[in-house]
Amino acid sequence: MLGRLGDIRRFDNAKTFAAFLGVTPKQRTSGASLRGRTMISRTGSKSMRAALYMPSLVAARHNPILKQFSARLLATGMAKKAVIAAVMHKLAHLIYGVIHTGKPFNPNYLAKGLAIQDGI
Repeated sequence: MLGRLGDIRRFDNAKTFAAFLGVTPKQRTSGASLRGRTMISRTGSKSMRAALYMPSLVAARHNPILKQFSARLLATGMAKKAVIAAVMHKLAHLIYGVIHTGKPFNPNYLAKGLAIQDGI
């Protein structure tokens, strides 16, 4: 992934990184109406999204933060594929954070009293 992207620090923040990958949510609109559920934007590289798909499945099962996140989304009635897309989005943010800060991933980072945010 890093070989294909180059330096991730060229992105201003994690949102722009996730938008570049094409894993941001997109609403389908027509005039004043919203039709259907939100979907993944697919504006970025197809191969980069494909490279995030399997890691997001594994992370949703074994990463404590993403496991809790995906369980909460499934409990609200979100479709399984949409949950996978949300985990891909969150994983892109985590990748950006680890590379940007230079610190290793700490699964207990949010256990210090911070709430897990949906919009990360």
